[in-house]
Amino acid sequence: MPTKQLTLNLISDITSRINSTENLETLLGEIMGITRDVLDTEGSSLLLYDKEKDVLVFDTTSGLKEESLSQLTVPRGKGIAGMVLETLEPEIVNDAANDSRIFKDIDKKVGYVTRNLMCVPMVTQNEVQGVLEAVNTLDGRSFTNTDIKILKYLSNMAAIAVRNRILIDQLNSRANELNCLYQISQALSNIQNSEEFMDLAVKTISEILHVDRVALKFEKLEAKGLPRSKSKGFSDVFQDDEVQSILYTDKEDWMFKGFKVVSARSPQGISLTQKGIFQHSLIVLPILKNKQWLGSLTVSDKTSRTKFDDMDIKILRTLSNQVGEAYTTLQVKIQSERLKNIDRDMQTAAMIQKHSLPIIPKQYSLLEFDTYYQASREIGGDFYDMVIHGKDEVSVIIADVSGKGTPAALFMEMSKTILQQEVAKSSSTKEALTRTNEIIQDKSGFLMFVTAMLVRINMTKKEIMYSSAGHNQQLIYRKKHHKIQHLSGKGQPMGISNCEFSEHVVSYQPGDLIVLYTDGVTEAMNMKEELFSEERLESVVLSHINDHPEVIRAAILTKVGEFIGEAEPHDDISLFIIRLN
Repeated sequence: MPTKQLTLNLISDITSRINSTENLETLLGEIMGITRDVLDTEGSSLLLYDKEKDVLVFDTTSGLKEESLSQLTVPRGKGIAGMVLETLEPEIVNDAANDSRIFKDIDKKVGYVTRNLMCVPMVTQNEVQGVLEAVNTLDGRSFTNTDIKILKYLSNMAAIAVRNRILIDQLNSRANELNCLYQISQALSNIQNSEEFMDLAVKTISEILHVDRVALKFEKLEAKGLPRSKSKGFSDVFQDDEVQSILYTDKEDWMFKGFKVVSARSPQGISLTQKGIFQHSLIVLPILKNKQWLGSLTVSDKTSRTKFDDMDIKILRTLSNQVGEAYTTLQVKIQSERLKNIDRDMQTAAMIQKHSLPIIPKQYSLLEFDTYYQASREIGGDFYDMVIHGKDEVSVIIADVSGKGTPAALFMEMSKTILQQEVAKSSSTKEALTRTNEIIQDKSGFLMFVTAMLVRINMTKKEIMYSSAGHNQQLIYRKKHHKIQHLSGKGQPMGISNCEFSEHVVSYQPGDLIVLYTDGVTEAMNMKEELFSEERLESVVLSHINDHPEVIRAAILTKVGEFIGEAEPHDDISLFIIRLN
């Protein structure tokens, strides 16, 4: 009889651990142990699906010969496990000795005798994760459909655990890569020595992409004293004319595409592998300056021995752009002292990056302010800023970066720095957003975008100039009419493509009020999946319209908190409230 029942407490315990940060190997081992106990079998095994090879791989076992089974594979359609992978239907075998479907090679390899078994697929979100098996009942009984139901339930939990952990690992990996991209851009831009630059570039690219071989090669240098090439992992044969000819004779065909992938099985690949240049896969990327060939970045053979995927190529293209810009900067440094100014700018940018959001004064001249920011996670993508143009004129900004977490935070810092600089340089809100959009598109390889509302307040003229980059409409209260109007304008989020931004100028009177906010306020959702809405926001503002901005901010947050109740916040919340006097 089973030694353990599949109780509600046991199910709850497994579920909570699936959603925790517990080691996946430990959790799957525990699920395998529970499978044995609940079904009263000699052993259980979990086989993961290798999509690239189209086989099942023994990953986790309990009660069987774990070391012998580890990493053994079962082809699709072979044996009971292979059949379940093929059909995605559960199977029961109660007389294994006389069933021709049994994959007896596995028993022979590990010295085990299978008497009876059952197998079910592990599927979640329409993705096959593998199969789960229970082997040999301890009391000799036959497996039943009731046993199948229990095993299917356990397989569903195992599938969720595997998929969740794969997704978490992938997200963490990509977040770390984006963080590394930011670090290398800062590091390369601040390098003072050309040899140090080449060493750091090759080393960091190797670490980010986890590759065995990296080579940088530059041509047509405008300044003396810069090394032409640097490599790691490649032999001296890489510099031979024949190898260089194979790599670059067709560069006109792929230069503006941005990369060239060489497979080991292609004619070029066969020649290069025979010379020991690479074993599995190689990528060459151009390093361009004003669409002119400056040099190339070559990488080959990931340490995992897997193929380069689309994300690898995107990261490499961003890296090649950053390397090209940094190298050009070094050329300028050798020719002149202009690099000192660039260094100061980079130091200033680093300080801005360090301090996530500016400290906004409670009052500046005739204006009163209050701000608020709360990320839905540990870090988020909203930001606000203020640029002072003079004693009677300031610009205020509120913005929302697409996505959440580390990538959004890094993109936020870059966007905030660029936007602040362009607003400070321009007397037009339209021109500031246009120039910011151009720079973000040029610099960013993250496939992200940012919405923003830019408002420029002239206290002498009592005028407001504003432009929107795809941001939700904002509020302006007119004291004379005791009415709330909206600020909105033509323009799409920055970072997608070139577009036209509209510019608007309106007058204001003392006592008017501007409420800038991100959609995390109006789209705050309660347990019924209802939105807080613009109507509720406007109602709160009107009910406290004569109060100080700090009081209005507190009232909004209180009402939003009361509205969502126990619901988890799904987006960042930012507020920037300005009393116009």
